[in-house]
Amino acid sequence: FKTVLVNKGEKEKVSKDMAVVTAEGVVGRVIEVSGDAAKVLLITDPNSALDVLIQRSRSQGIMEGRVDEVCVLKYVQKSDDVQVGDKLITSGLGGIFPKGLMAGMVAKVDRKRPGIFQYIEVTPAVDFSRLEEVLILGVGP
Repeated sequence: FKTVLVNKGEKEKVSKDMAVVTAEGVVGRVIEVSGDAAKVLLITDPNSALDVLIQRSRSQGIMEGRVDEVCVLKYVQKSDDVQVGDKLITSGLGGIFPKGLMAGMVAKVDRKRPGIFQYIEVTPAVDFSRLEEVLILGVGP
């Protein structure tokens, strides 16, 4: 698992499946909570899936993590307009992430592979090697 531990937990009303973000974009979601800490599953983890929209064309897909620091955008049909540099934003579906948060940018598009879907690589919006502070959405004062 690609996870980070944050120093806020049940005492600060953090609960499972809360969205975790930075000013740059989506970091992940809370998967475990204890009294004063929470474990966050990063969007770069292969077990992570995020429903997203391509901001320019409004095509929808599922952004999944991979073993390396790249993500893939799945279930986008070959007929959909996707270009390198397109920005991905959260769709709001799934109930965890609100609509419109920056998720990543299209880095590679391959329509020549067999099947009905394109192969799309995505660079996450957040630079995880420089991650210092995060915001957990849904936590009140």
